Amino acid sequence: MNAKPSLHERLEDADRRGGLIPFLLLLDKGIRNREVAPALSELNNSGKVSLTSEHNLNALQSLDRNEFWSVVHIFNQMIPELDCSFGDVLRLVHTLVCKAGNDGAAGKPNISLVKWCKANPDKAQLIVEGAMSLDQLCLSHCVFAIQGLGNIELAFELVGHSDKVVVAAGLRSLGMLDLGSEESARRAVDQCCQAISNENDRDVRASAIEAAFCAWERSSSLGSYRQQEFVGAIVNANVGGELVQLVANLLSHPKGVSAESIDIILEALTGDISNPQASLHWLDAALHSKDIDWSLTRIIDIFTAQIPKLEGSIGPIQLANFCQWIWDDPENAAQLFSKWLISGQLELCRFLAGMVDECGEKSMVVELSRANLPNDLNDQVFLARKCVGFLCHNPVTAVSILLSIVKHGKMMARDEAEELIYDPLLLCYSVSLRSFLGEQGKNPSKRISSCIERLLKRHDDYLEGLKKAEHLVELRPTIEQRRAAAIKDREFNKDIQKQAYERSVLVYSTSHKTLLYGRQSFFLVHGDDGSKVPKVMPLSESTFGAELPRLHILNPVGFREMTTLLRIEPKIMQ
Repeated sequence: MNAKPSLHERLEDADRRGGLIPFLLLLDKGIRNREVAPALSELNNSGKVSLTSEHNLNALQSLDRNEFWSVVHIFNQMIPELDCSFGDVLRLVHTLVCKAGNDGAAGKPNISLVKWCKANPDKAQLIVEGAMSLDQLCLSHCVFAIQGLGNIELAFELVGHSDKVVVAAGLRSLGMLDLGSEESARRAVDQCCQAISNENDRDVRASAIEAAFCAWERSSSLGSYRQQEFVGAIVNANVGGELVQLVANLLSHPKGVSAESIDIILEALTGDISNPQASLHWLDAALHSKDIDWSLTRIIDIFTAQIPKLEGSIGPIQLANFCQWIWDDPENAAQLFSKWLISGQLELCRFLAGMVDECGEKSMVVELSRANLPNDLNDQVFLARKCVGFLCHNPVTAVSILLSIVKHGKMMARDEAEELIYDPLLLCYSVSLRSFLGEQGKNPSKRISSCIERLLKRHDDYLEGLKKAEHLVELRPTIEQRRAAAIKDREFNKDIQKQAYERSVLVYSTSHKTLLYGRQSFFLVHGDDGSKVPKVMPLSESTFGAELPRLHILNPVGFREMTTLLRIEPKIMQ
């Protein structure tokens, strides 16, 4: 009986037949993870297998995405152990990086290249020399060769090159090295400042920005050496995309940016910028830290200036850290709601409504202090009307703001706020809102308690009047009106269901069935051995309730007209 060929023999035979990469895909996952990389390294180094042959590189390039990620870890493990020319290693690494594309793990082959260069310094030196000779493959990966060598002088040598591409590679190398002494760190920052002052090449400038912030982050003795000068020069140059890179560095190098530099960057963000979408994205990401001590007023000013400039609308989900910072402190929420409602800007007010909606069933209370309330009577009235226009579907939040006006506002503004609480809010929401007003009736402020007492008395009279009129036939909808309402509700529900399916992460990953009625469901589970196991799942009832605005039922056209006017009406200018 013939013995089963060893893994080495099977790999060698697969490569000889030109099918090494497909053979790797056929192997058991456990074998691929544990045994293949050492075996292939040994075979390649002995010359029995050529991992970097054109055939194998083309086979890697032709794999689909799932197949590629099934075998790429084998090559990442092998690269540091390869005994071959630097050109072969670079071709293999370049193929893997290009194939990985924008995936987060696309840089792992270069990490393996760093290890290879560290183990093969003479060959790594040849990569750097090739880069200085403008060899494109060497230029693409020379940064990792220098990182593997850990040679700062080589990086400075590249920075002094006459070609801009080589200069950019040298600056990127400085950003990846441990600069060691304060002298080397200062020298690196000086080179970055010189690049920003004298160069117009985008790649050189971007590399200088990254290298400088890396130097400030890693060298504690360097402090903020020339940092304000550096940041000010970038802001004043106003080159497209560089301000976004500065904001991104607030996230990636938070310990390396001084408070003065942060102020310069934040001040620049309140003006005209080339890419507000990306800037807000990185700024929001930088706000995740609980220890951040930036000025809330300045941050609000940035979002106030940039959100209306976005090409498309933006929601609280995209700015989750900013929203979390606002809700963490009631004073933060009071400052934001007051400023944006007084502005009357459509996108800002819609954002506030979205913030409240994202809180789900939790009713958010926003209480404005006297300091957060505008002094002008017209501004107070305008704030109250915008509050109802945009937050009418969040009655507790809206009423909490209106009660703040009742407590601290001028007399005419107080009367307007009280009237808006009654009509439309209290007339629409007689359940949740009455409960909230009942709690607020115990407020020590006499203005608030008296206001709530009057409101509840008016509302009781209104409900009593509804009971007297509910039997009038003239107020009942006709058959045609009922049919039209039913059709509209059905279409509305179908649209909701369609959107739910589109947003669900489970719809396309699991099978589903629609059950019209029944007490239990029955289905078969297919096992690996072909067996079928019956499964019975009892069905249970689940309910969801939401209070609809009463005026939306009684007077839908008038209610819609009222809220629309409250949203779009302009501020009265004196």
